[in-house]
Amino acid sequence: MAMTLAQLEAEVLRLKEQVAENARTKDYLEIWKLQSLYSHLYHIGRRAEIPSLFAQKTPGVSLEIEDSGVYEGIEGVKRLWSTVFSEQSHLTAGFMAVHMTVNPIIEINRAGTKARGLWHSHGYASLRVNGQLTPFLCLGKYDMEYVKEDGRWRFLKFVYRLTFMSPYHRDWIEEAQGASIAGSPLNHPDRPTTYHLPYSPYRINVMQPPPPEPYPD
Repeated sequence: MAMTLAQLEAEVLRLKEQVAENARTKDYLEIWKLQSLYSHLYHIGRRAEIPSLFAQKTPGVSLEIEDSGVYEGIEGVKRLWSTVFSEQSHLTAGFMAVHMTVNPIIEINRAGTKARGLWHSHGYASLRVNGQLTPFLCLGKYDMEYVKEDGRWRFLKFVYRLTFMSPYHRDWIEEAQGASIAGSPLNHPDRPTTYHLPYSPYRINVMQPPPPEPYPD
């Protein structure tokens, strides 16, 4: 039996909605892959490749890690990954660092051109503090904004909010932040840190930021 015009219009609308939903699912997975790729590159020490994960032409790029301050624009991103977090400064005897990205909440706008994401991150590290190789347990959140540039998802705003970074022999109650980026002589941000409030046993800990809200569209 042939479809009526109304039935045909309804079927076309249903198919359009299905295509849009499939596109959003693909975007969600591509953003997840981007965030995971960063984590793996960081872990294996290929730091020089990380700036390529950021938008290269879209205005508004920024990067902020713990108490580093804000690095602005793609040139600021390249500056941080070639100084404070360069391969040369970190890939030394005994160094190790991994920050996993889990529990994602990703909100994508209807046009599929921009997105926000929040991830929990558990981490493990061994780095030298005052010349002593020190193991750390870490916890924080990646508070992210993404943009689709030339058909591919890229980082627009990259923020890592520290919950604690405690020496393995001292828990987060005893020492919530055992190392500081702000204290590095290589650290030269464009703007001050916007928010840095690690765990403290002396206050109620809210642990910002909250999950991103859906886009109004």
